[in-house]
Order: sequence, then structure tokens, then C-alpha cells
Amino acid sequence: MAATRLPIWVLPALLMLCFIGAGPAPSDPSEAQQAYAAGRYGEARRLWTAQAEAGDPSAQLKVGTLYDLGQGVPRDPAVAYGWYRLAAAAGNPAAEFNVAAMYDSGDGVPRNTAEAALWYGRAAAHGNRRAQYNLGQLYAAGDGVPRNLDQAEAWFRAAAPDLPAAAERLAALRRAGSEARPRSPATADAGRPVEAAKPATPMDGDVISVMAGSSDVAGKVELVWISPAQPVPVRFFVQLLALDPVEPREVFATYLDETATLARLDRVPGRYAWRVYAVGRNVGHYAASGWNQFQVRPPG
Repeated sequence: MAATRLPIWVLPALLMLCFIGAGPAPSDPSEAQQAYAAGRYGEARRLWTAQAEAGDPSAQLKVGTLYDLGQGVPRDPAVAYGWYRLAAAAGNPAAEFNVAAMYDSGDGVPRNTAEAALWYGRAAAHGNRRAQYNLGQLYAAGDGVPRNLDQAEAWFRAAAPDLPAAAERLAALRRAGSEARPRSPATADAGRPVEAAKPATPMDGDVISVMAGSSDVAGKVELVWISPAQPVPVRFFVQLLALDPVEPREVFATYLDETATLARLDRVPGRYAWRVYAVGRNVGHYAASGWNQFQVRPPG
């Protein structure tokens, strides 16, 4: 599936979908924003580049977009990718989506749909509807992730309130019903084991920075996992522990249908461990991944 990305900070209609906690709003009165609005792209790039080099993820996203669109500079998707990747590493959902879309389309970086699925998952955890839809597309096609129509449906359902295309795909999957997802009778399914999901980020041994920015993302970590097709419908139970010296403590736990979530951490720096359970909805089976330990350092 070839994905497309858009200059999210330029398109007000998409800001509610793709710019959660990612920096200044489109009415940003800064000198750089004013220069951009007036078509003085070179001046905007100079000002944003200074901010980007100082570590501002919002400015990194904007500089990347200038190179992506060829505004004030020759179009250079490889340079755009580099700036997007810096912003994405800081947890900017719009940049995470753009990194995913570049991997998905092979523009600026070799095509790698497994990487695309990972970055779509990170953006989707923030509620980015386009990322949720595109991740559903990958699961529906089995491209970069196992073909899993239940998971495709879950992500289309998440994106459907704001994306008509997702609502259409969701309706199509539901119409297909058992034909699209053939399963044996429930009595036979009861004897088939649920398969474990595979944690994708953070991985065991990772050292990460927690997200800064607005209060809805500050101090949170993106948890993403990959789910194979299951013999029965499943939900996921995600558990996150703080590895205190005396005894581990649970700091986050939730049930959900999708394969990504944001989890709040209670201290930085610190050591944590997380795992995910695939839990059969109508049978007593579940499968747990192994624990993945990671270390958190302060942002910056």
C-alpha cells in the first residue's frame, strides 16, 4: 500500500487528527510562521532550522515538511525524512505518521512496511486517525504485519469517527463477516490456543526519553505490539511495572482491542518492564508475551 502524507501543520482540517501535542497551533504568531504564511519560505526555513537544531520537535517537523514539499528549497525527501525522524523520536505524532508514510511508500527511505507498521502504531497510540486507518490497511493486507482481519477491523473502528474511508472499510469487513474470517465452530475453537502478541516498542534493553510537550502526552511512553491472526477474537491486556529496588509496582494496566497505547510513567529516570496478554473473548485461553525491560531517561 503506497501511503501519502500531507503537510499536517498547514492543513487546518487535519489538525484535530494529526497534531496532538505536537507544538504550536496553526495560528502560531511566531516570526517563522508569519514568514511561511507570506510565502517567504527561505526565511521561514532559516528561523525554523535554528529552532530545530536546538531540539524543538515542532520546528523539526516543519523543516522536514519544507524539504518534503520543496518549498524554498529543492525537494529532498531524504533530508525531509531525517528531520521527521528527529521529531518522531521525541514523540511528535505528526512526524511519526510522516516517518511511517515514507517507509510505506519508499519515498526518501527504502520501503519497509514492518517499520511503517511500527511508526503508524506509535502515531495511532496518540489517536492519529490516519495512522490508525493505514495500520488497519496493513493488517488487512498482511503487509509488514501478519494478516489479521480482526485487528484491521479494530483499527478501522478506531479511525471511523473522523475518516469516512475507515468507516467504509469497517462496513466492508463486517459485510464480509465469516467469509472473510472463516473460523471453526466455537466448540472446536475452545481447544485451540491463543497466540502471544509480539512487543514492538520499547524493546527489551531500550533506553528511551519520555515525551515532553503538552500535558496529554508529557511523561508517557508509547507501547506497540504486533498480533498474529487468532483462532478466536481476542482483547489485549497491557501491564507496565516500575522496577523499584525493593519490589516491582504496577503503574499502568488496561484492556483494549488495538495493538498500541500510551502509558503514563510515574517517575523519570527509572527502569520499567511491560508485557501484553492476548485474551480470548469467549474462551478461557490467554497467551502472554515475555517481559520487556526498558530504561527511561529525562527528555532532552
